[in-house]
Amino acid sequence: MTKILLRDRLDDCITRWHAAGFEVIGPVSKNNISQFAAIEKADELDLGAILPGRTLKDLFFPQTEPMFRYRIGKQQIDTEEYLPPERQRIVFGARPCDASAMAIDDPLFGWDYKDSYWFRRRNETVIVTIACTAADEFCMCTSLKLAPDSTLGSDILLRPLEGNRGWLVEELSQRGSEALSRIEALLEKEAAKPLPPADVPVKFDLEACREWLQNPENFESHFWKEISMRCIGCGTCTFLCPTCHCFDFQDEGDTYTGIRRKNWDSCSFALFTMHTSGHNPRSTQSARWRQRIMHKFNYFPGKFSLNSCSGCGRCTRECPVDMGITETLQEITKLSK
Repeated sequence: MTKILLRDRLDDCITRWHAAGFEVIGPVSKNNISQFAAIEKADELDLGAILPGRTLKDLFFPQTEPMFRYRIGKQQIDTEEYLPPERQRIVFGARPCDASAMAIDDPLFGWDYKDSYWFRRRNETVIVTIACTAADEFCMCTSLKLAPDSTLGSDILLRPLEGNRGWLVEELSQRGSEALSRIEALLEKEAAKPLPPADVPVKFDLEACREWLQNPENFESHFWKEISMRCIGCGTCTFLCPTCHCFDFQDEGDTYTGIRRKNWDSCSFALFTMHTSGHNPRSTQSARWRQRIMHKFNYFPGKFSLNSCSGCGRCTRECPVDMGITETLQEITKLSK
């Protein structure tokens, strides 16, 4: 027999999780913006969208975050470190592509230095994903060897049942099991067949693309200028990407006191690689777009055996000039034949 979470029991689940000390977060729509936020009731959730506009990244890697406060004295510099608050969280209703993005970035943040800010949040958060039963023309998870019901990065996977009556529950991790133990009495046990996952066609040949990117002769290909001609360097694709992780440090204050902050940055910005001397090794938009593609599908997988892309399609879906990773890899697929 399988475990079933009925939709009309969801409010009771949220109440029990709150009573157990969890903050419950889910996709909500406010002011026409779909994002993850804390909720009190199930009717606050927006579970009908193909994908929230914002990503899970915001919960683990904030757009701006204080690192420490400093004070410069005559003989010494005093610092006071900021740390993320210790709180257990349950994220309910994420999509598999967003959850897999967190697992993709885990080895990066734990590589030569273990980022305590990232892992403190990761270790205290249970991610409950809902398998996708619908997709749009921008979805491309299958092109990245993932799936609409991928379990990568999830602690619990929910598979929707017919009639919108609830979900079949799959436990995927110890954190997920502990969260489910809090609502065990609310789960039904019955034989149920979930809805099939969405049909997401493969849109490019990933292996052929990687081989083309690895060929040194293609680094200076005229293709990069042609494909990036429309790019305006706005950074929308990077800021909405669940796996992009570039950041910068900035000090805010005066000569003697201040706060050091970590802020998102983007390889799409002209100043991203600007040297103090004024030299910029990636001075053109084509060089910056090449770096973005090379990083995600050549450099990152070469180091971590993972593509730095989960196939959510936000880069194309929200691009103001209607370009994105999908188009680029489709054209590279053609070039590789």
